[in-house]
Amino acid sequence: MGFLFDGLLEWLTGMVLGAFDGLITMITGSLLVSPDVTGLPQVVALSGRSVWIVDTVFVLAFLAAGVLTVVSGGTERSRYHVKDLGPRLVVGFIAAHFSQLLCSRLVEVANAFTAAFAQQPLSKNATAAMRSHIVAASKDATTALLAVIIACVIVMLLASTAFQMIMRFSALLVLAILAPVAMACHALPATDSLARLWWRSFSGCLIIPALQALTLTAGQWMLEDPGNVLAAYALPGGDLTVLFIVMVVLWTTVRIPGLVGKLVGQPNGGRSNPIVAVLKIATVDQVTRLVPGSGKVLKAVRP
Repeated sequence: MGFLFDGLLEWLTGMVLGAFDGLITMITGSLLVSPDVTGLPQVVALSGRSVWIVDTVFVLAFLAAGVLTVVSGGTERSRYHVKDLGPRLVVGFIAAHFSQLLCSRLVEVANAFTAAFAQQPLSKNATAAMRSHIVAASKDATTALLAVIIACVIVMLLASTAFQMIMRFSALLVLAILAPVAMACHALPATDSLARLWWRSFSGCLIIPALQALTLTAGQWMLEDPGNVLAAYALPGGDLTVLFIVMVVLWTTVRIPGLVGKLVGQPNGGRSNPIVAVLKIATVDQVTRLVPGSGKVLKAVRP
């Protein structure tokens, strides 16, 4: 019976190490790099269509503003609106046409910051050390089963990291395509919140690799010199303890995109979205029509 159990553990260890090697090969060198997607032919074509849409909308907006100014007879109120919205329209129009260049430069700056935080996380030495600890712990009869379980968790965390990397690349692709339209949203106060949401989303995609670089660099130092780390925290030595540390570091790395996503989703300055406000008004109107007497209740509870 023990022979079968040892054979099963050996087979599981081989499968886990195979998946580990494949995932490491996939994410090493590309995990902490934000690609410049603005040069892709698909992005160039679709962003060009976005610019064409922006140009069409702005031409119609300028024509409508001119017609309203002429019809109103150039009153003080109309001149005030033109003076207030004129700079915003100019900024939105120029930013929409230079959005791809802006995205490219932001990606370069983000990659430079990431390289400054960590030159080469998940290096060959760190990967080899992680693999050797898995093999050594799995060969110890007292820790073999727990070592295989921890190794499976590490592989799942690496798979989650690879999935998040692909999702981040896809998000950068979509945000780069929508960049002209998002920049044009700065032209009106009602749509400015959408432009700010684009800025938060794009910045979040670029900040994630830098934060992950910090955690992975710390994990690499622990793998390359585990003795000092274990002694500093008075932890027992051994391969199993090192695997626990690796698991915690990878779990922290996987958590970073979710934490950044929560910050991205928060409204700036507590200002409400006008689209959400319109939806709330429409919902209340439908409720008051469908439910008799609900209007009086809403008026009674309204502050």
